[in-house]
Amino acid sequence: MTSSKVDLPRQGSVSNLLADEVWEEVVGGATESTISLEDFLTKATSVVRNDTVRGKRKAVEEPLDKATLQKQRRMIKNRESAARSRERKQAYTVELESLVTHLEKENALLLKEEADRKRQRFEQLMECLVSVEEKPRLKKKLRRVNSTQW
Repeated sequence: MTSSKVDLPRQGSVSNLLADEVWEEVVGGATESTISLEDFLTKATSVVRNDTVRGKRKAVEEPLDKATLQKQRRMIKNRESAARSRERKQAYTVELESLVTHLEKENALLLKEEADRKRQRFEQLMECLVSVEEKPRLKKKLRRVNSTQW
């Protein structure tokens, strides 16, 4: 499949946009009507032809064979699917990060409560402590044991 690049003027509304502006228009910038990537690329790749008879410009599609069209549609659908997958992954990552921060805060709170309860329990035990006097232990004496007969 050989492609010859012909320098034809592109549609003015698309060629003057920066990549970020185009992406904003495709992804979320168009509020009144959403445009799919396939429609956008079709619009962007259309060639402007100067009509000398009437002096008007018309957007004309380049004639492409069926296999090329199918390949282009498949490629566009794959890009859209990949973009949706990346968005889902990012949303999932953000959700997990928020869950982690929530659980870390909850864990810190529970650890603090546990330390407070241990301290309170220790204070209660110290208040209820009864003083105990130790009795002096008797010294061990040597005992005579009758283990053998004399």
